[in-house]
Amino acid sequence: MRISKKRFKAVLCAILSMCIFAYSAYPVFAEEQAAQEASTEQTQATTIDPNDIDALENRRQELQAQSDKYQQILEKTKENIADQEEYVNALVSKVQVLDDKIELSHQSINELNGKIQDKQAAINDANKKIEDQMNTLRNRLRNIYMAGNTTDLEIIFGAKSFSDFLDKMELVEALSDYDNNLITSIQGDLENISKEKAELEKDMDSLEAEEASLESDQQELNKILEENKELLAGLYKTSDQATSEIQNGALESDDIEKAISNYYAEKARLEAERAEQERNNNSNSGGSSSGTIHDDLDISPSGFVWPCPGYYNRTSEWNEDRGSYNHGAIDIAEAGIMGADVVAAKEGVVIDSYNGCYHNWGKDGSCGCGGGYGNYVMIAHDGGKMTVYGHLSTTMVYTGQHVYQGQVIGFVGSTGHSTGAHLHFETRLNGVKYNPMTEFQS
Repeated sequence: MRISKKRFKAVLCAILSMCIFAYSAYPVFAEEQAAQEASTEQTQATTIDPNDIDALENRRQELQAQSDKYQQILEKTKENIADQEEYVNALVSKVQVLDDKIELSHQSINELNGKIQDKQAAINDANKKIEDQMNTLRNRLRNIYMAGNTTDLEIIFGAKSFSDFLDKMELVEALSDYDNNLITSIQGDLENISKEKAELEKDMDSLEAEEASLESDQQELNKILEENKELLAGLYKTSDQATSEIQNGALESDDIEKAISNYYAEKARLEAERAEQERNNNSNSGGSSSGTIHDDLDISPSGFVWPCPGYYNRTSEWNEDRGSYNHGAIDIAEAGIMGADVVAAKEGVVIDSYNGCYHNWGKDGSCGCGGGYGNYVMIAHDGGKMTVYGHLSTTMVYTGQHVYQGQVIGFVGSTGHSTGAHLHFETRLNGVKYNPMTEFQS
């Protein structure tokens, strides 16, 4: 029945500490959520020209970064929701236990009240018996007084015989002893009952104090429970907002992907027409647009050749998890690769190229050149396919140029967002990235 105060206070302190920690974590999520919402609203307010491919690519990267951040918030929030739900359930159970203890206290108090009432009734009965006996004694004394003082001589002379005298004397003494003994017995019972009643009342005071303490603890726990339910509701809201932002970002990203795909498809069509015209012109003039061509390369069943002849070690695979995003290409790197030839994996038209980055060394972050690609070449091929070659030290072709399979288009470098010399080789179908290694399966 009784609760250890030290133990209960220790449990209560632990609960309060958890609440303080949870509340200290929640504003961080809320603040980050507000910042993300503000950033999203600001970005979405910007109008992007569907033909501005750099802006579209940058916006797609922004959306991917936002999606990754919201995903992290969502996953962290889900973990906190699970912990918070478990904690709220524990609080509910604790409140239920206190409810049960308070109910038992009520029952005990009611039982004690019944016993106290029984003792009080016994005291009242004893007092009535004493009062009745005292009234009898008072009447007897009053009769003796009204009859005059009865002396020993009157008893002696009034006796008919000596035996009668003895009987009368014993009677007087017996009457006196009887009254004394009866009163003494009743008083003893009265004292015992009063003592028992006092002990019951003491137990009653203790139970009432314990019940008051339990009710105070119950109020504290109910307050903590309500606060944690509000915190849980906030976590649910954060989770819903993060999910909504991810969905909205995915829809916008899909629209951008379509715009990029349409852009490249149209550009490839125009470049192919221009290249065809250039070939016709070169054929008529006897000239050629080709540079150095590797002619000893193995062609895969899909019609591709390896983009970096002699170097086949892959340091990063397709779709590799890089924390905030997944790698949409493969990286080719090994000792001595700096300056190695980079060749066109397949015949096509250079639809975009950049050769303005001079930061050809390993670095911890992006120098900003070429959108992180550094010096790069993008080639459109038949069937809506396209290849991208990034981080080149320099390029050897220009936008609009028709290139042949195996033709040197640049050299391996470490420009743009690159930690060291390597070739970033990327493949796309209708503007959508896919695994480059599918082109080299035997």
